[in-house]
Amino acid sequence: MLNYLFKTRAGQFLMTGIFFTVMGFVTTDFVSQIAFYIAIFFLGYFAAQDAIVETVKSKSPNVDLLMILAALGAVVINYESEGAMLLLIFAGAEFLEAFASDKSTNAIKELMAQVPTVAQVLKPNGDVVEVGTSELVIGDIVIVSKGAQVPIDGISDRKTQINEASLTGESLPAEKESGDAVFAGTLNEGDVFHLTVNKTSDQTVFSNIIRMVEEAQNRPSHIAKFIDRFEKKYVTGVLITVPIFIAILYYMSGFTFEEAFYRGMVLLTVASPCALVASATPATLSAISNGAKNG
Repeated sequence: MLNYLFKTRAGQFLMTGIFFTVMGFVTTDFVSQIAFYIAIFFLGYFAAQDAIVETVKSKSPNVDLLMILAALGAVVINYESEGAMLLLIFAGAEFLEAFASDKSTNAIKELMAQVPTVAQVLKPNGDVVEVGTSELVIGDIVIVSKGAQVPIDGISDRKTQINEASLTGESLPAEKESGDAVFAGTLNEGDVFHLTVNKTSDQTVFSNIIRMVEEAQNRPSHIAKFIDRFEKKYVTGVLITVPIFIAILYYMSGFTFEEAFYRGMVLLTVASPCALVASATPATLSAISNGAKNG
């Protein structure tokens, strides 16, 4: 995670924001105020960008907008420290979501790297030629050497031992007899054998797993879909409620404007469903990544 933190722009902005937030708390007066302003800029940069772009694109507000408005409201009434801490929590959650997404993508790349891209094909005249696995057709005879990965799904012509940990997670090799099916991406721990191709490269068990992982990554869960539908209406409701709440406190309850505004910002922050919105995607992506790595 530390490597990801320092190599990404979002991670660098987060670290800079954390530094200036700490500076704001350990210094005093004007220096502290400037440090919090700088922290707010770095911690809120991507959230503000997303808030503006998504609001314009979808023509409706989102949770990023709520957090940015709450932080700006804190600055207006001279509570810069609260604004910085609010954005620090939000920026940290966004970073962790991006990290989880990146891990899921890397898991797919690792899966794809486990399947050879070339195979040794035995021709009818006895010649052995190297061809890409995408060029193999059903009926081709492929030579699989000892210690080599199986390049494509097929039928073994003799007894051998195949390590199928990449597919099943089982570390002990599976005993294969003549006529048994072997699968792309597995490892031949027995003697050399000939494999008769019975599936093309895009139909193998391994390619289907990769396809399922990609589809799962790109397809939101039922909870995530519900949150997306719920978010727009909820944010609009909060943006209408907060000004009314401030007006009631100021005109009817005897609060000063600063006190009423501060309580309005507290309501805005507490009412933001950021934790709910941020929870679904990382949980789904982490599950996909873990499943991909464990076969």
